[in-house]
Amino acid sequence: MNIHILRCGEIRVSETVPFGNAVSLANTARQLAAPDKARVTLPVFAYLIEHPRGLLLVDTGWCREISPTGVYDAAAVRELLPGPLAAFYRPTLPAGEAIHEQLAARGLSPRDLDCVILTHLDPDHVAGLRHIKGAKRIVLPEDEYFWSCRAVYKARQPRSLWIDAPIERLYYRGSPLGPNRWAIDLFGDESVQLVNVPGHTDGQAAVILRRGGKFVLLTADAAFSPRNWRESVAPGYGFDHEQQLKSLRWIASMAAEPGCAAVLCSHDPGVQPHTIVI
Repeated sequence: MNIHILRCGEIRVSETVPFGNAVSLANTARQLAAPDKARVTLPVFAYLIEHPRGLLLVDTGWCREISPTGVYDAAAVRELLPGPLAAFYRPTLPAGEAIHEQLAARGLSPRDLDCVILTHLDPDHVAGLRHIKGAKRIVLPEDEYFWSCRAVYKARQPRSLWIDAPIERLYYRGSPLGPNRWAIDLFGDESVQLVNVPGHTDGQAAVILRRGGKFVLLTADAAFSPRNWRESVAPGYGFDHEQQLKSLRWIASMAAEPGCAAVLCSHDPGVQPHTIVI
């Protein structure tokens, strides 16, 4: 199984977003208003997986319309994101990094994608959906879709970015995996499992990719970097701090497993695009 780490843009956010260790309206307000000198640039990763059952994509990154010329364009951002989200993310998508551009560079088209897995509905994970029309299947945990109606998510997950996509909603079931023992076994063979890791959102999924005795864990936004689980410092953006810490403890336990080949976070500045083979 080949796991290609794709950089699909970047965000420039308050330095408290990856390591704020607190979730509150006041904290979010400070993040929105943070001056540039108090911000950090973080990558936005998606993952292209050559799996025995087909070609998979985990998350989609930003869309080209949010950064038409490959640089930060405040007016273009505001066309797609409400004002507060535009101020929060300050996104950029350099030339060649949109998901359809990266597929084309590999001689692929969206129709070659057998399954697209969405870990959650935040815009930096789903904006690129418009570029993968024709993918055979797009899946999302039902809990993530269901709870998108909550006010806290309506404000941060613009429905225009994903509501028209043909998303197939899958139910978590009882499992030995995860902080809440909920998971989705995508193919029924434990090779791809979506594991509920709440805290950032209710329904967010981490993804375990397993082959033989080895596995790779994709944390989504349950962790922004290894520091989060090594120091029990939760990201400063989410909905439930205690659930975030619970998810981090589970990630730490998985990282310590002898079969763990890698733990990858969606916004880890210490990671560069490369390929992992298991």
